Amino acid sequence: MPFVNAYADATRAAAYAELTFPGTYHLAFRDLPQLLGRPFAGALVLDFGCGAGRSTRFLKALGFDTEGVDLSEAMLRQARQRDPQGTYLQVPDGDLSLLASGRYDRILSAFTFDNVRVESKAPLFRHLARLLRPGGRLLNLVSSEELYQLEWASFSTAPFPANRTARSGDPVFTVMKDVPDARPVEDICCPEADFLSLYQAAGLRRIQAHRPLGHTSEPFEWIHETTVAPWRIDVLEVLPPKPPAALGRLFGLFTGAC
Repeated sequence: MPFVNAYADATRAAAYAELTFPGTYHLAFRDLPQLLGRPFAGALVLDFGCGAGRSTRFLKALGFDTEGVDLSEAMLRQARQRDPQGTYLQVPDGDLSLLASGRYDRILSAFTFDNVRVESKAPLFRHLARLLRPGGRLLNLVSSEELYQLEWASFSTAPFPANRTARSGDPVFTVMKDVPDARPVEDICCPEADFLSLYQAAGLRRIQAHRPLGHTSEPFEWIHETTVAPWRIDVLEVLPPKPPAALGRLFGLFTGAC
């Protein structure tokens, strides 16, 4: 089933491209430099679901060589206008086969999986795992379940009481306060436990779950951000291959394992 991109039309793409990192969005990106680690010689980062290139430019400003991919041509046009020297590729319906295996040291997925349908998440995680170099990391930045139930500096969920009873795969809605385009944004409910299952099925394991909170010293009018994390950043690595069954039994004989 094709993806549904909430930002695919030109009006929403333009509004989103103008958005910097105000309010609640500030928390999504504030701690990424530490989680990504320092750039090193030859390091290449993929911005998966780059949209209008906001996160791609952020990565480049940190010193990483970065390539952005997205399925929305409207968003990519905005990205190329703001970063003519950047590399931005369209991946129709999320097909990542055009990207070489083992190409990237880091992959950032910022909000992308918030609006990917349940049946599409698993194959995408498998593709992303394939793209990582040995020792690489995938950072999956997603909305917390609480994001769709509370009020925030940059979002309102008050018009959507059904969010509070949404189950996995159900649509959930927010309204962004920081852009003139006040149409609801539709995401897909995916609890944390479901993400953990998806990671495991794709051959990935979570080595860190970062939940950024707002600080009272920051120049924003926080609502719930100081006590409830609106985002979660899962840091993932590829699971090592399992040894052949015969080798595993032999290893057990030497270690005394069952």
